[in-house]
Amino acid sequence: MAHRYTSTRQFFLDLIRDYEPELTFRGTTREEFDSWQAAFRQRFLECLGPLPPAVPFETEVLWRIEEDGLIKEKILFDTAPFTTVPAILLRPADTEQGRRRAAIVCIHGHGPHGKDPVAGARYPEAQQNASYYNYNYGEQMARQGFVTICPDMRPFGERSDHFPGERPIPGRDPCNVHFLKGALLGFNLLAYNLWDLMKCVDLLQEMPFVDPERIGAMGLSGGGAHVMHFAALDTRIRATDIICALNSYRAWAIGIDNFCGTQFLPGMFRYGDHAEICGLICPRPLLVESGGFDYGFPPDATAQAQARVAQIYQAAGVPAHFEIDMGYGGHQYYGNKAIEFFHKHLGD
Repeated sequence: MAHRYTSTRQFFLDLIRDYEPELTFRGTTREEFDSWQAAFRQRFLECLGPLPPAVPFETEVLWRIEEDGLIKEKILFDTAPFTTVPAILLRPADTEQGRRRAAIVCIHGHGPHGKDPVAGARYPEAQQNASYYNYNYGEQMARQGFVTICPDMRPFGERSDHFPGERPIPGRDPCNVHFLKGALLGFNLLAYNLWDLMKCVDLLQEMPFVDPERIGAMGLSGGGAHVMHFAALDTRIRATDIICALNSYRAWAIGIDNFCGTQFLPGMFRYGDHAEICGLICPRPLLVESGGFDYGFPPDATAQAQARVAQIYQAAGVPAHFEIDMGYGGHQYYGNKAIEFFHKHLGD
């Protein structure tokens, strides 16, 4: 009797056992890189799908404080119909003197507090979260002289279903529930979050204390997945730090089920993997941080992905624009190279 297949998980594992995406990068020269990147970018944009229409920002400053040498503002701004983004904007207090500074979009990962730990919020739950993951990189980078913006992504922080006044979804991952709602309407959740991040860049470029040509991005975990796609899409991002997120769909998503509806573009694995998405960031500078004990992102697959990204940068003729920060720890922001990396490539 023929072998029977009943396991859905095993179905997917068997399906990709000998599978290779159509546009896996195999080149070795700049010409091959340029040709491949153009073809892969077209497929990336197809998988991205539709984006919402733009609306006026209508920026509102809810509060502004100055403490510890930083100016901190809570702002609201509109990015699309029915869409308001809450964010924390941080900058050194001496930006008021007219100097234009480099800026960094600092993206949070999963967790109930969204942007707050990244921006260094002082309430106990956010501080505990920040301490556990060394998570307040928005605040840390502002102390290094950068302007930083820390937005809430759908469906986290003030945009989540557990925020006061919202109705929770018992026993369900809101990332997946809202991804399904978008899929029902013909768009995907990550694409709409990427739109909001591009609007963060637009907003920064209008600020009199920001140099519009020197903007970077960084993010941890789910924020790392966002920043990977964000920098691939928006070439205005001059330097990128992907923290504990670069891996492979085979190992991380299908292999151990450690992903959600805000971390991928439907159909993307047909054409390429994480390494290819990073190839759309090339030749712009890219730093990848990872933990040797971060088993939510299998370390062996992370190392393989890093090697493949290095090959892409080598073929493009800019191997020095790709850096790795490997930490002796788990899932967290390491920051051993990030400050020097952003100062070097954003020139502040």
